[in-house]
Amino acid sequence: MKLLTILFGLVILLGSPAFAAGKKATDVDDIKFVSLNNHVVIENGVIRLGDVFQGTGEYAERVIAYSPRPGSRSVFDARWLKRVALAFKLNWRPASAAERIVIERDSQIITKSEIETILHERLVAEGGDANARVVLANRSFRLHLPVGENYLLGIEQINFDNANGRFSAIMAWGNGKDERRRVTGRLERMTEVPVLTKRIMRGDIIRAGDVEWLELPQARLSRNAVTDLDRLVGMAAKRGISVGKPISESDIRRPLSVSKGDSVTMVLSTPIMRLTTKGKALESGANGDTIRITNSQTRTVVEAVITGPGQARVDAPVNLAMR
Repeated sequence: MKLLTILFGLVILLGSPAFAAGKKATDVDDIKFVSLNNHVVIENGVIRLGDVFQGTGEYAERVIAYSPRPGSRSVFDARWLKRVALAFKLNWRPASAAERIVIERDSQIITKSEIETILHERLVAEGGDANARVVLANRSFRLHLPVGENYLLGIEQINFDNANGRFSAIMAWGNGKDERRRVTGRLERMTEVPVLTKRIMRGDIIRAGDVEWLELPQARLSRNAVTDLDRLVGMAAKRGISVGKPISESDIRRPLSVSKGDSVTMVLSTPIMRLTTKGKALESGANGDTIRITNSQTRTVVEAVITGPGQARVDAPVNLAMR
């Protein structure tokens, strides 16, 4: 700000009506009664006297400084304002050292999504996967271009590593040397995965209505992430599962048909007979699981395959334990 103050101060003094006419700043006829604007939004690249002060008359169009970059703002303090007023013989003095003016540069905003679309087209042309998605490293990135002109935004240069999907590019617009921005990011292959629309607690059964599809970067999914809806619906949660998060195979299990301590009917079938007896489950399990069951009559521990709620099948080699 000090450098700008010195530079623009010289421009002001050399271009001011007082300097050009060689008059003293105390000439009453030249004193102009003005007021200070507090907050100004401008569109072009320069600040004029009329942007800062009201009532400057024929001098309103005099350029006194460069404006900030599009989308940015500059603050000019009381000392700078006083120097401008003196240079143009304006009847204004700061009321205090805290007096200031804020000048904001208007802009047309190019959103992150629009930039990613432009980059995606170029990266596909460079050999990237058309089904992948561009993700900028700066998640809040956006461009502020000057208003009032149609600037063609494009890519001046791009470097792309197809092996890991990473890229860097120079976005360019206009003709000025400062109208360039470097962006970095990656091209991510996306995969649709089923996620929950509501939190599921431990032991709850996942229904079809509890699930929606979400597109996520394939590289960020674990190796055992569930991607098949049929593998998810009807399963029970081993632990609480949050909304919108990828679900892994370790998060789910088949619903329990038998819990530890339950009474179980054991069945032994052969071509010539069918035996049944009661037992007590020593383990929990789902259909198809093999668990240990204590025969209620003989107190013998039998391994049986769960066939349904409270039901288990005993294979022929252990038939003696049924007696």
